[in-house]
Amino acid sequence: MSRSTLKRQLEYYGYAVHEADGGRVGLQLLQEHSREIDLIILDMGISDAPANKVLEVLTKLNPNIKTILVTDQSATEGRDVPAGVIGMLKKPVRTDRLLALVGKGLGRN
Repeated sequence: MSRSTLKRQLEYYGYAVHEADGGRVGLQLLQEHSREIDLIILDMGISDAPANKVLEVLTKLNPNIKTILVTDQSATEGRDVPAGVIGMLKKPVRTDRLLALVGKGLGRN
């Protein structure tokens, strides 16, 4: 799923979503809306900044933020989930798995 499709899916199920076109914009959104944001969905394939650095800064800005990583299948094989990450979704993202992880991250399961 594309970023806009993920957004539409989450909004359809009642979630408020801020969309960022890249890691830098995402970090800026988190700073501006820190009280509104409970969970981050981070695509490991972002092009404007290394995703692992974005994840590092996210956890410095808010150590309690829940994060879901989205990545291609080959990138998850044999890889541990980084600290602070509640789960990883493989592309293409299935809606049922997305909703399950978001619910888990928000304590709704």
